[in-house]
Order: sequence, then structure tokens, then C-alpha cells
Amino acid sequence: MTTARIAGIVSLFLIMSCSLFSPSVRMDSSPAGIHSSIDRWFVATRAMDDVRSFTQFWRIPGGPGYDACLSRIESALRPWASTVINGRPLLKLQVLEDPSQRKIWVPEDAVLSMESPEIQILHTYAATPVMLCENSFPIDIKAPLIYVPGGNNDEHYSQFEVHGRIVLCDAAASQSYRLALSHGALGVISCYVPTYNRPAEHPDIIAESGIPYDSQRKPFAINISPRTARELKQRTRDSEVIVGVRVKTSFTDGPVKTLQAEIPGISAPDERVVIAAHLDHYKPGANDNASGAATLLEILRSLATSIQKGEIPLPSRTLTFLWVDEYRGTSAWMKRNSENLDKVLAAFVLDMVGGDPAKTGGQFRVERMPDPGTVWLRAPDRHSGWGSGSWDKSKLFGSFLNDYYLAIVESRAKSTGWMTAENVWEGGSDHDPFLWKGIPAVLSWHFPDYAYHTSMDGIDNISPQEMANAGTSIASAAYQLALGSENVARMALQSIDTAWAKRLETIMLLTTMELAEVQSADARSRDAVKKHETEILEAWALWYDQALESVLRIPAGNPPESLVKDVRLRRAQNQTELTGLKAAFGL
Repeated sequence: MTTARIAGIVSLFLIMSCSLFSPSVRMDSSPAGIHSSIDRWFVATRAMDDVRSFTQFWRIPGGPGYDACLSRIESALRPWASTVINGRPLLKLQVLEDPSQRKIWVPEDAVLSMESPEIQILHTYAATPVMLCENSFPIDIKAPLIYVPGGNNDEHYSQFEVHGRIVLCDAAASQSYRLALSHGALGVISCYVPTYNRPAEHPDIIAESGIPYDSQRKPFAINISPRTARELKQRTRDSEVIVGVRVKTSFTDGPVKTLQAEIPGISAPDERVVIAAHLDHYKPGANDNASGAATLLEILRSLATSIQKGEIPLPSRTLTFLWVDEYRGTSAWMKRNSENLDKVLAAFVLDMVGGDPAKTGGQFRVERMPDPGTVWLRAPDRHSGWGSGSWDKSKLFGSFLNDYYLAIVESRAKSTGWMTAENVWEGGSDHDPFLWKGIPAVLSWHFPDYAYHTSMDGIDNISPQEMANAGTSIASAAYQLALGSENVARMALQSIDTAWAKRLETIMLLTTMELAEVQSADARSRDAVKKHETEILEAWALWYDQALESVLRIPAGNPPESLVKDVRLRRAQNQTELTGLKAAFGL
């Protein structure tokens, strides 16, 4: 890879990036025109109102809160469904129903109190809904409290008599309730808060948790804060503590709904670009994932407005918007469309896109679809802090999507000062079902977020500007792919060229360092390092070769011959560079 070529690639891409977001007020299918129009009609304050509304409900799939939020979204979109453009409906709406595979939990109220040695209300559902573990059965009891350190191992109970008592433990309720009940406990109170939630800094935080549905034991479990836990532990050391637990819940049956909204494509309607967000979650669940559901709604509003006002053209491909029950709803949708999944060009998933970095500590991130960095983690690739996923290296497949979307995010960041990051694939959201089927998919999210899955994930931690930045970037990326123009394909091609040049430089540097470290080692050690470095280099080369080939899927219809020739040229050029590099390193 010559320095001149790298400089040329970077220079050309920077020119494209600088022009990407110039203002436009007329019909314009260029990346700049699309972005400008979306940005103009994305109303962040309206998205905030939707977040505020969604956080009023515990959004259990199939439950009344979930259905109420879905109805709000559907009602907001109804006017667009009755709008006709060129004799065609602008938007098609459909509520899909699938049978629930489990009982639907409906929480109503809960109170945890200390009855002795003094009377004190400790936590209430009304003030902190996540104090009640999902799938808790109704109960109204008063019983002695016993502290069992840990609580998630049978040995932890060997020194304690818990029969007829309520167990206070350090482990999550999901890990401790069966053991506690098997030893005769009446129920469990958990003070578990993950370290990334920073409990030492937030003593009143309560971590969301749940237990499996259990119709035989009919258990209950309560989550408490570190502050309450300290008090109760101290009390149990000094005297007998009696606590009261009152839980009001019910279970029901019913369908789990998915809302599908589509802007139909005009020339390739069977092909799709998908944008999805899960609607389900605990209450309040502001960043996770009221922000994603609300941002997705505002993306659709901004695109519909732009089309209606004649600022951007109708897409060639169908643009599909999905509000789902996480994983299950996405998988059910894919099952319904199993015969046409090969026509899904790409998927964009929104999960926790509204967190205010100044308040939560988590900045916006793009989680790349699996690439060799997922399998061989080396600088500059990194994890988010959430955890690492496991991906079979034999199932890696290259795509334009990573670098194409990252380029759009980077351009937005340069023009606004938006702070962004990226991480290798880790899994844990609705991009996974698409990836498992071989469909390119990326996740947009914020992490680390100390409020993640806790009582503190509230509206005060949400930033309208973060939702606007994320929403505009996702909408621009998805809509350009739905348009399917040669211009967009060439933009993707340029982003791949730029990224591959940077990646190759990094590989060269790391390989040089690895080989230098074993220069004086025995032949077997040197050969092992060479084999390892060869495997990594060839994996990245193959991934980017497939990414280049995937660019030819972007144009709606047959790709122009000039684009085909350019892709072939770049693939051949990269192969020549790979051969030369391997020879230079003796690989």
C-alpha cells in the first residue's frame, strides 16, 4: 500500500464528507440533500415527548403498557398512511400478532416495609417500579428476614436456617430464588447491583431483575438499593427483623404485537432496508429503550415529511420500520418473511440511542457487524465494557455496511461536535437475529451507562440532541440504501477503500512488532507467530474482498458496468497488495 494511494483515498473521502451535509431545500437524491432534509424535519422535542410517554409504562410484551405504547405509535403514523404520493400510499401500517410463548406478567403494586424493630416503608412500586422482580406472584405476608451472604450457591445456606423466612442475599434474584425456596424460604430480597452501575456512587440505585415464571412455587422477589441493604444487614446483626411484603400482580394470555410500517419502494418493492427498535422493557426504561422506539418514530416522521414536501424522492427499495419485542419480535418477523430474507440489503438497530453522555457516562457507539476484529481483538479495536460476544470465524462475512455507516456517523460528528465511538460486535440486541441469518446489521447505542437496567434510567438522562444526531445519521444511511443509486454505491466503495487502507497499515505495524518479538526465538515459535499473523491478515483480506463485492448489491436493479469494473479493479489491486505484503514479511 503506497503512501500516495493512502493519501489520495483519504483526501477524496474527506472531500465527500465535507460536502455530505450541505443544505438543500429542493428535491435532491444526493447524500447531502437527503441528510439536509431529514435533519430539517427531525423534531427532537417531539421525540422527547414520546420518550416521556413510553416511560410511564412497564412495557411487558402482550401486556397493557406495551400495547398502549404501540397504539400511540400507530396513531401518530395514521395520517401518513392516508397520504397518497403519485397515486400510491406513502406509508403502509400493519400490526402483526404472534402467540406469546409464556404467561404475560401484569404488575400493579408492591410495597416492602420493615415491621420490626420499627415500622418503616423501605421501597414502593409506585416510586420505584423495578423494585418488583418480573414474574413475581401476588402475596401479602410478614415474616422474619435473614441475611445469607451470596445466596446463589447451595453452600451459602449450610450455616443458616431459612425455613419460614425471607432471604436477603447479594446475588441477583434470578440466581438465588430457587435455592432459597428449596431450603424453605418464603421469598427473596436481592441487593445485587452490577459494578458498571456504580452503586458506590449511587446508593439509592436499584437494579432491574426478573425471575422465571413458576406456577408451582409461585415465588416473589424484591430488589432493593445498596442503602437499604446496608440498613437491613446491620439490623439483622443487632436484632430480629420482621419485614412485610405486599405484591399485587396478575398473569394473562394474549398475542404479542409487532408494529410494521413501510414506505414502499417504487422499482424494487420486494427488496428491503430495515430499521428496528425494541419497545419492551422495565419501567421507566428511558434510554433502554424508550429512546430507541421514539427515535425510530421520529425518523419515520422526518422521512415522510421530506417525501411529502417533495424534498427527497420516493425510495426504490421498501424501507421497513419495526417496533418489536426484543429478539422474539424480530425473530417472529423474520419467520414471517423467511422466503424473502435474502432481499433484505441491511438492517439498522436502535437500542439506547438517547443517553446524555454528560449524565450517564456513555457516549454514542456503533457496534460493527462481526468482522475479524471480533475474533482477533487487537488495537485499535475494542469492546464497549458491556461484554464480549463469541462468533465463529468460519461464519464471518464481509459487507460494505460497517464502513459505509461509520463514514456517515463520522461526517455528522465532524459537522456538529458529536462525540462517537465504535466497538467490535458483542451481541445482545436485535441486530443478532439478522446477523444469524447472514444479513448485514449494525447496532447504534450508548454505553457504558451507569443507569443501564436500573431505577435511574429515567427521562432526566435523555438528550434530545443525541437522539437527533443518531436519528439523522441512521435515517440518512438507511434511506440512501433504499434509494439504491450508483452515487450511494460509490460512496460505500470509497468508505471501504479508506477503511481498508487504515486497517492494512495497522496490520503491517502489528505484524512487524509480533515478528520482532520472536526474532531470536526458536524456529517453532517463529513459525507459530507467522502462522497466526498470516491467518489474521488473510481473514481481513477476505472480509474486505467480500465487502467490495457486496457494494454491487447497493444499486437497485443491475449495477452499472462501470461500477462492476471499478469493484473488480479494487479487488484485484487489494489481492496484489496482499501477495506483496505476505512476501515482504515472509508469511
